[in-house]
Amino acid sequence: MTDSAPHPRERALRIALAAVIAGCALQIALYHHGRDQGIYALVARTLLEGGMPYRDAFDFKPPGIFVIYAFARLLSGSADWGIRVVEVAGLFGMVAAMVSIASRWWGDKTIGWLAGALTALVHAQLEFWHTAQPETFGGMLSILGVWFVCVPREDAKTNQNIANWRYVAAGAAFGLTGLLKPPLAGGGAILGIWSALEVRRAGRPLREILRPLALVFVGGVLPIALCLAWFWARGALAALHETLFVFTPHYTELSWRERTLRGMLYQALTEWLVNYSSIVSLGLALGLATWRTAWRRTGVTMILGIIAVQLVGVALQGKFFPYHYGAVWPFTAILAALGWHQLWAWAAKRRALGWATFTSAVVLSATMRTATKDLSDTFWTRASNRLRLFVHGWTDTEKIDGLATVADVNAHGNRKVAEFLKEHVPPGGSAFIWGFEPVIYDRANVRSASRYIYNVPQRVAWAAEASRRELLCELFANRPEVIVVASGDIFPVVTDNVFGSDYVLDHNFGELRTLLDTAYRRSGRIDDFDLYLRADRGP
Repeated sequence: MTDSAPHPRERALRIALAAVIAGCALQIALYHHGRDQGIYALVARTLLEGGMPYRDAFDFKPPGIFVIYAFARLLSGSADWGIRVVEVAGLFGMVAAMVSIASRWWGDKTIGWLAGALTALVHAQLEFWHTAQPETFGGMLSILGVWFVCVPREDAKTNQNIANWRYVAAGAAFGLTGLLKPPLAGGGAILGIWSALEVRRAGRPLREILRPLALVFVGGVLPIALCLAWFWARGALAALHETLFVFTPHYTELSWRERTLRGMLYQALTEWLVNYSSIVSLGLALGLATWRTAWRRTGVTMILGIIAVQLVGVALQGKFFPYHYGAVWPFTAILAALGWHQLWAWAAKRRALGWATFTSAVVLSATMRTATKDLSDTFWTRASNRLRLFVHGWTDTEKIDGLATVADVNAHGNRKVAEFLKEHVPPGGSAFIWGFEPVIYDRANVRSASRYIYNVPQRVAWAAEASRRELLCELFANRPEVIVVASGDIFPVVTDNVFGSDYVLDHNFGELRTLLDTAYRRSGRIDDFDLYLRADRGP
């Protein structure tokens, strides 16, 4: 039976898998911004207004994510759905690439559909905070890079120009991942080495063996060089260097204290294997148990190599946030799909017993451990509540806020503060939020009086002195109409201390405290935010 004319049971499975992907895509499309997404969106707004990341709006993520969010803002303005549309489109494109890879390499599209469904499920389970992250889009681009070199062997042999173009394009895809999260670019090296070894196995001369490596390298360097040229032309190269090569290494160093690389590698490996998705873990186990038929296939060694590089990148960061694994799951899902496909083939030969076994394994593993972290409700409960809101018109703001609230981030408070700013900041005016909630600026459609759209630089030992001086200069020059002071935002893994914004203001930043006491009057409090209005504006 050829893949172009699948058996009815194969067709039914693919339809079921497509339904899973569509359901997950709907959930993702309904996600709101978390704290990180608010940062990226605000920097993207600055970019579209003619500014530049780092120089005009501070964050310490690589620049690629801001470009993606800027594109999304062209679709939706400040609304959250724009980036989710881009994310879902990327998910669909990635699934299509997986199906194509499975068809070209293994002659069975069902494996690609299985991989796509597993990827979509884990991705949706990461919920609103850990999606639409740099790793999210880095994983999509990495799969695209593999797809470029995934051609039938006879095509690569008979048309040299197409092969060359594909290697360069694959390198460019991985180069773009480096602009989202630098360690992800290492996957391009794995792809180049694997491609060179494939040429060597074909008995080609040394020049042709080295060609894939060289072309992938050229493609990988190209987007990075263009990005640096862009920053240089806009006069923002120094700000990029200061942020990514001076500030960020200190931030990363926090995670290395009293820890070893070996220990962090072990943590990354074990969390990846067992801490996120039981259905993926079982698929990996099934593939390992049948490795002679499942994992000894074309491209599997390259996929394993890319996963290894990505996990090393997670370990080097040392934070182990759920979204740090975002780019790993598409490749992991491909391996897990090979295992699940072996069980599917086994079940097909045993009819009723086989289908019962397969279905039970899927249902039990899907409901045991999911990738949803740090939330009080399970993914399935949240998905049900979100779907119910969608069906009823998506109008209950309190319930919507509840689905976008986690830890010290309160979506209700952010919305109410944004409404306050809309009322009290006139057109052309500005506000300043002493805290870590830049999403409020976007919700209110007001500009920040400072390039410091959150106050982490003023709260970390290695940057506090210089960044506080710069902040005060900007506040005196721009005189915000409203200053908002957050409290309770304590996150030692980021600031290396257990002090919230309010504590730092009252005990360590007397200059800003004096400015509030002399030039502003306290207007009230919304949730964890104290509100201050300019004293010279009257009651």
